[in-house]
Amino acid sequence: MRLFQPIAIRSMELRNRIVYPAIQMNMGLTNRRARAFYTERAKGGTGLLLTANTAIDNLACEELWGGAEGLASFVERLRLLTNQVHEAGARIGLQLWQGNRFPQGRGVQIAGQEADPSSGDRVAPSAGENMRELTIPEVESIIYRFAKASRNVRDGGFDCVEIHGAHSYLPCQFTSPEHNQRTDKYGGDLAGRMKFGIDLVTAIRTWVGPDFPIFFRLGALEDNGSVHPDSIKYAQQLEKAGVDCLDVSTAGWGRIPVAPPKRYRMGTWVFLAKAIKKKVNIPVIAVGRINTPEVAEEVLSKGQADMVAIGRQLIADPFWPRKVLEGRDNEIVACDSCNIYCYSPAFERRLPEGAPLCKFNERVGREWEIPAPE
Repeated sequence: MRLFQPIAIRSMELRNRIVYPAIQMNMGLTNRRARAFYTERAKGGTGLLLTANTAIDNLACEELWGGAEGLASFVERLRLLTNQVHEAGARIGLQLWQGNRFPQGRGVQIAGQEADPSSGDRVAPSAGENMRELTIPEVESIIYRFAKASRNVRDGGFDCVEIHGAHSYLPCQFTSPEHNQRTDKYGGDLAGRMKFGIDLVTAIRTWVGPDFPIFFRLGALEDNGSVHPDSIKYAQQLEKAGVDCLDVSTAGWGRIPVAPPKRYRMGTWVFLAKAIKKKVNIPVIAVGRINTPEVAEEVLSKGQADMVAIGRQLIADPFWPRKVLEGRDNEIVACDSCNIYCYSPAFERRLPEGAPLCKFNERVGREWEIPAPE
């Protein structure tokens, strides 16, 4: 099966084409719970695991840790996670994120104020007035912190870093003509609106060196259900800037769900990856209800993507890759894409007391205390 063919991305060798994508389940990174969760999926045969989105300041801001020594200690503790995953045969990357998402109304927090790529774009809930526009020094500060955080990702033993540039988060907003109405070098025409992302990648490459792989989660789908033509040009420029792999998802966070529920067909967003892959020369990851080996293999064999992101299915059954490889498909615990439990932490939904994080797998988040089934 093509699904189990190795792939090289810059200096990183992956044993197969299966990626566990970044899903926010509020587990953290260095504690026993998080280590057990990611390590079990590594033991189950996944090729690459991407951790839940992590704010850049957690890896770039000394003040957050009481000084430079505190941050350095945190970076060193990250090796508790990365070493365990490596021992289990997988590779692991960390997804870096800067909030500021639509339509929830959160802005970049700066000195107690909320800011956006453009002023007047939306109302700041904390102030009840329009967001102010990020200044150029503030934009450059965000780029610097992304780059510094990326180097600390590398120094923490991770095999790659992924920049979250989809789902209406800040990098995605800068490329949008609706949300970015700046008139300086970071706005205006498409070249100006792409500049934030391009400068971001260029700075990261300088900080992490020539060998460390940079992934970029690209928002390519608009709320009308079509591939945004700007996303193809953006993908090409990101490749030129130094991105090694594009993880292709949706741009908005509105009526079109990032994690398609069960009423959506299998392989929901594969057409986005297919459109991008035709125009770039770097590996592309497809996402969106790729739950079965048949769908995964079809995506790869048709050349629609180079890797497949299998998220909720690997929550339900962390041993899915091994079972598929060994021909034990009848033993797979199938995910039905209900989105009730695993996505509750991300959306701050309250679960009943004692409820599991997956209705099919009571061990999620408790792998360290409940033995795995034989």
